[in-house]
Amino acid sequence: MIELLVETTNLPVDGREFSFDEQRIWADPIAEYHLPYRIAEPFSAMIRVVPHADGCTVEGTLRGSLFFFCDRCAEEFTYPVTAEFHEFEAYPGGDSRNNAPNDVWWVVPKDGLHYLDVAGFLWEQFQLALPEKPLCAVLCRGVCAECGANKNLDECRCAASESDSRLAAFRSMKLS
Repeated sequence: MIELLVETTNLPVDGREFSFDEQRIWADPIAEYHLPYRIAEPFSAMIRVVPHADGCTVEGTLRGSLFFFCDRCAEEFTYPVTAEFHEFEAYPGGDSRNNAPNDVWWVVPKDGLHYLDVAGFLWEQFQLALPEKPLCAVLCRGVCAECGANKNLDECRCAASESDSRLAAFRSMKLS
């Protein structure tokens, strides 16, 4: 992942806006981790960083789109990724009682100043905006378990098998 740092210590009190369209922020980790999607429309992010005594507020938007494979029918589709975020990033080393040993700090100290790791922060927001189960459509019908035909495109020609032995116990049940 690329290193992209924004110095937060000396920002104006009302903050400052930044825009990022460097595709390596997203493309490098996708390639490095062999993730099952690829960029369809370039990503861009707009953020506003407002400094505070003990950290900074980071708010903004992230937009772009990905090519995914549907979890039901395995067809490729385009998924628009949009995210709005409003986060507070604390400066590390403050109240150690509230710091877990594995906390991720997007604000890092360096040469007496604090820097926001924008690439890491935006990658996290990108990951949070992705679906758990990517579907080409909410009503995707998937594929036939017998012949593998995509049920969204055509009705399969398989005979409906009602002799599945795994369901035999349920056939004699009666609901009361």
